[in-house]
Amino acid sequence: MLVFSASFGGGHRSAAEAIERYYHAHYPDQVDVQVVDFFEEFVPSLNVLAKFAYQQSVQFFPALYGTFYDLSNKMPTNPVVHELRIMGMARAAAFLDEYKPDAVISTFPVAGGVVADIKSNRPLVSATVITDFGAHRTWLHPAMDIYFVACKEVREDLVVRGVPWDRVVVSGIPIHERFSSKLDRQASRGEMGLADRFTVMLTPIAATPGDTKDLVRQLLDVGVQVAAVTGRSERLRKRLSSLASASEMIKVFGFVDEMDKMMNSADVLVGKAGGLTVSEALAMQLPLIIYNPVPGQEIYNVDFIVNYGAGLPARDEEDVVEKVRFLSTHAERLAQLSANAGALGKPSAAQSVCERVVTALR
Repeated sequence: MLVFSASFGGGHRSAAEAIERYYHAHYPDQVDVQVVDFFEEFVPSLNVLAKFAYQQSVQFFPALYGTFYDLSNKMPTNPVVHELRIMGMARAAAFLDEYKPDAVISTFPVAGGVVADIKSNRPLVSATVITDFGAHRTWLHPAMDIYFVACKEVREDLVVRGVPWDRVVVSGIPIHERFSSKLDRQASRGEMGLADRFTVMLTPIAATPGDTKDLVRQLLDVGVQVAAVTGRSERLRKRLSSLASASEMIKVFGFVDEMDKMMNSADVLVGKAGGLTVSEALAMQLPLIIYNPVPGQEIYNVDFIVNYGAGLPARDEEDVVEKVRFLSTHAERLAQLSANAGALGKPSAAQSVCERVVTALR
């Protein structure tokens, strides 16, 4: 098995790693699996530039990014994606010929397009895992054998666009198998160094560190505990640490390995709406308050959780604080959101993907 991914935004890579872990755990002697970063391996001259452009546009020019996303979704062929596919085609073909995979699973749209273009004379099964709750047209390739999607709405959308029904599997988005475990909330809070009280988990949002600090200060003012996960943003960690030194109601985390325990410690998550984050939260029955989603793919995710009553959108900082305050004092509404989230969760998505690909090879 060959898994093509990319390190843009983190979700593509996380889904690929979930697939890799499942095969290692359940087919240690039957399946050889390798995860490859498509840009790093096949378009190395653009890898750093492309990641930088993506990160900067999402952080500082989200409206422009959203406009480009929407326009490219209406084009028959995205010229940027087309050029990237052409640039990586020869190297990818040579790699496939050397590795000779029985199946290639892509968690990044450009990679899936390359595999679809060069698989015609190669005996392999091609599969694509769409890592959001909606599908941009760059995910769709006529020669793709199997699509794995997050929900039935995406399946219906793909069928309307001409993809045969039996090629689309509603699997969910692959996440770490730890999210399928049942954990005790009080014990999780103890392990994460948190008090046993109403807790907001805050993940990085499309805002400056100063704006995020202001939001945290307002959350503390309404008397809730804040578990701030800053990821790899050292600037944000330092900004929030100054609040933590003055208040026991906030604990600042950097990059968190045990995200299942982190989410299990929280009553509500405040942040953006990446496909993997949403999938993990739903698996943990954790309601979401979405603030400053990235225009484009994250709008699909917001619509999905709001339509099913698993989360709430927030207009601005004051709206975030008011929704947190309301949920902290209305246990029945919080319980309803949590139950709705749990009903949507697919913690076994990696298993669904991996077993379906194995079945296709038999």
